[in-house]
Amino acid sequence: MPHPMKRFVTRALIVVAATVGIVFVQAAPASAIALSAPPITNTITEKDLVETFVDVVPSCEGGGPLYTITTTSNFVAHETIFADGRIHATFTQTGTFVAVPLVAGPPSFTGKFTVWGGFNDNGKVVEGTFTFNVRGTGSDGSTFKNHVNEHFNVRPNGTVNEFFKCH
Repeated sequence: MPHPMKRFVTRALIVVAATVGIVFVQAAPASAIALSAPPITNTITEKDLVETFVDVVPSCEGGGPLYTITTTSNFVAHETIFADGRIHATFTQTGTFVAVPLVAGPPSFTGKFTVWGGFNDNGKVVEGTFTFNVRGTGSDGSTFKNHVNEHFNVRPNGTVNEFFKCH
């Protein structure tokens, strides 16, 4: 079973990557990329994006009670598609959150977070690097902070190299 913090970060990154990918694919269909064409660059900007989901409060130790987490953030993503099929993409999402426990007892939390991701695909190797930073203050005065680094690359033979660190 994956580390709970990795599951939290991975779920967040999948949502962001899927959103970005859908918009970029719609914005730049393959037929629009001619071999002699200059790179196509797309940028998406979202302000005051509100998302609500149920998860644990981020922790490197994992586990804990479930919370309803509501984030309000700004989001920007850039993607460049080259004529030869290479792709370079980055995104940054930063904002605030409120986490309310689903059961009585644990404290509520408020705080700030930032997620950054970068992707490259050169037709042979695909790689991505992500960072997730979060700081929170509980209604009981407790605090937490986490910094997560994650990197993966898929080699031409299909093997995957991954790195995950939470502190």
